[in-house]
Amino acid sequence: MNNRPVASIARLRDGGATWALGGLAGDDTALERLSAALQSRWQNGDRLVVLGNMLGGAGDTARTLDHMLLLRRRLLARPGADVEDFVFLRGAQEEMWHKVLQLQFALSPLDVLDWMLARGLAAVIEAYGHSIAEGRIACRNGPSAIVRWTSGLRERHMAQPGHPDLLNALRRAAISADGRVVFAAAGADPARPLDEQADAFWWNVASDGALNEALGRAGDGGWPAVDRLVRGTAPANNVAIEAGRVLTVAQGGPTLLALDPDGAVLEHIEP
Repeated sequence: MNNRPVASIARLRDGGATWALGGLAGDDTALERLSAALQSRWQNGDRLVVLGNMLGGAGDTARTLDHMLLLRRRLLARPGADVEDFVFLRGAQEEMWHKVLQLQFALSPLDVLDWMLARGLAAVIEAYGHSIAEGRIACRNGPSAIVRWTSGLRERHMAQPGHPDLLNALRRAAISADGRVVFAAAGADPARPLDEQADAFWWNVASDGALNEALGRAGDGGWPAVDRLVRGTAPANNVAIEAGRVLTVAQGGPTLLALDPDGAVLEHIEP
């Protein structure tokens, strides 16, 4: 993609609409439709923030990343576009992918692997044509066997053009040009400063209501003056608060939103 150093939190350029894409979970068919809708609406100065969880079990993960890279190339070819206008955030699915490639360092590798397999990782591994059964056997046979299995998985991943570059360039979060809108995969912990969130950006399980209330006290935790937190997904039992400080993009499936500089919704698109 490029060889520039990647800051953990992206600062978006000022300009047109910010398109926020959330809840893909590997759904390549949905992404193909949303890509077409976005390309027909894209204007000079627009930006795209993909709110994590591109990987998952809702479709073909490898094909999803191919579509994502193609979309980026097509939009980057538009007049006035810049590489900084396309931001990809780390979600829980991408975090599990990075963890499985380091599985040999886990204290209880089989337990860790089974936990991740049950939460979407199985479909990702299968999309790259690797054996889950062999991975479980390797976990019983020790670190050397695990390294052989993860090396095979890494090789299959590396063989897909652009996939390693995309997943190695993920940001932890993004913030609007004026600092008033924060974008994350699953939320944040307003009791901690933005640069001390650890994994709260992708493992947060708070409801819109709880986050909305916490943001009201955000100044006590060292947060900037944030007007809105835009996140890709929320817990299954979440109740959306349309006029609150928290905006959950994907309420039931892949969703694309166009946002104005204040984080208000200009357009809502589902496949």
